[in-house]
Amino acid sequence: MGKEATKEKHPKGFYACCITFTFERLAFYGAKPLLLLFLITAATQGGLGIERTDAAVMAANLTAYTYMAPLIGGIISDRWLGARYAVTLGYIIMALGYLVGWKATNPGMVNAMIILVSIGTGLFKGNLNALIGRQYKNKELLDAAFSIQYSYVNVGAFIGSLLTGFLYLHAFKKGEVLGFRQCFFVAAIWCLVGMVWFVLNWKNLQGQGIKPFKYLTDENGKVIGETHKGDDKSGAKEPLTKLERNRVLAIILVSALSVIFWLFYYQQDLALVIYMTDYINMNLGSFAIAPSWITTTWNGLLCVALGGVMAAIWKKLAARPQGDMNMFKKVGLGFLFVGLAFGVMALCEMLRGVGADASVKASVLWPVLFSTVITIGEMCFSPLRNAFVSKYAPKKYLSLLMGVIAISTFGANKLSPFVQAFIEKFDVFPVFVGIFAIMLIFTAVLFATNKKLNSLVEGEEE
Repeated sequence: MGKEATKEKHPKGFYACCITFTFERLAFYGAKPLLLLFLITAATQGGLGIERTDAAVMAANLTAYTYMAPLIGGIISDRWLGARYAVTLGYIIMALGYLVGWKATNPGMVNAMIILVSIGTGLFKGNLNALIGRQYKNKELLDAAFSIQYSYVNVGAFIGSLLTGFLYLHAFKKGEVLGFRQCFFVAAIWCLVGMVWFVLNWKNLQGQGIKPFKYLTDENGKVIGETHKGDDKSGAKEPLTKLERNRVLAIILVSALSVIFWLFYYQQDLALVIYMTDYINMNLGSFAIAPSWITTTWNGLLCVALGGVMAAIWKKLAARPQGDMNMFKKVGLGFLFVGLAFGVMALCEMLRGVGADASVKASVLWPVLFSTVITIGEMCFSPLRNAFVSKYAPKKYLSLLMGVIAISTFGANKLSPFVQAFIEKFDVFPVFVGIFAIMLIFTAVLFATNKKLNSLVEGEEE
C-alpha cells in the first residue's frame, strides 16, 4: 500500500466501538482486582471469609473463563445473532452478573456472577473486535486501528481499578465494613451505560453486525451478497477455498504462539512478584510501592501511552513500497522483548549478587524497567492479533476465529500455575536466564521461517 492509502481516517464507528470497550473494561477491572479480597475477607469486614485456596481458584476462573467464552459467543453470532445484537446482549448479561455479585452472600452466588460475566463477555469481546475489523475497506489500517483500540481498553482497565480501589476502602466503607459489594454495583452501572452508548452508535457502524458476518451488507444493513454463494437454507455450505483453509491454519498458529507468549508474560505476576517481595527494595524514601503498581498500573499507563506511538509506527511501515512487516515478524518482536525483559532481571540479579540472601536488596527501578520492556513486547503482539484475524479470517467464521484468539489466553492462564510450580524448584537466576534464552530461540525461529509462515495468508483467491 502506498502513502495515499494510509492517509485515510478511521471511521466514526471505530471510535464508537473503542469507547464501548472502555466501559466494559471499567466494569471488569473495577471488579476483578476486588474479587479475591472479597472472598477471603472476614464477613464482619464485608467479605465472605472463605478459604484462600478455594478463593484463589474462583478468582482465577473469572479471568480464565472470560477468555474461553468468546469462542462460543463467536459461534452464536456467526450463525444466528449478528454482532451488534450479541454485543448488546452481552452487556446486559454482564450487568446482571455484577448485580448478583452486589447481593452475593455465599460462594454459590459468586460463582453465578462469574458464570454470567463470562457468558456476557463471550458475546461481547470477540464480536466487538469483529465489528471494528468489518468497518475497514483498507485492511492496511487495521494494525494501527487495533493499536489505538488497545489504548482505549487500557484506559478503562486503569481507571476502573484505580477508582474502585478508592471506593471500597474509603467512599463505600462503613466502620470496619469494606465496600466490595457496592463496587460490583458500580460495575453493573458501567455495563448499562456502555450498552446505551453502543446502541446509540448503531447508526455509525456502516450497517455492519445486523446480519451474521457471512452476509455482505450495505451501509443500511441490507444484504447485498454472501461471502459464500453456496450457502442455502438447507444448511449445505460451500467448502472453504485452499487459501481460506491456509489462512485459518495461520490464525490457529498465531493462537498457539499466543499461548507461549502469555505463558511467560504472566510470570511477571508470579515469579517477578515473588522476586520483588524478597529481593527488591520496594520503597522510594518512606513511601512503600505495591508490586501490583508495577506489574499492573504501570503496565496499563504504558499501554495507553504506547497505543498511539505503535499505531504511528505500523502506519509508517505500511506506507513503505514493500509494505508493513508481516504478522509473524511482529510476533517475533513480541517474543524478543519478553525475553529482553527477563534479561533485565537476570542482569539485576547479577549486580545484586547471584544467590545473595534477602538482606541484599536491588533498586525498584529494575522491575520498572522490566515492566517497560515487556509492555513494548505486549504492544508488538497483543492488539495486532485482532487485526490479523480481521484481515484474513473467512468472513462467515470471523467472530468464531476472534474467539479462537481469545481462548489462547485462557490456555495460558490455566497452564501458568503449572509453570510456576516447576520453576519454583530452581533459583531465580537460572529461571530468568532460561526464560530469556527460550524467548530468544523462538524469536530466531520466527524470523528464520517468517516467509514460509506468511505464505499461508498470501496469494490469490481461487
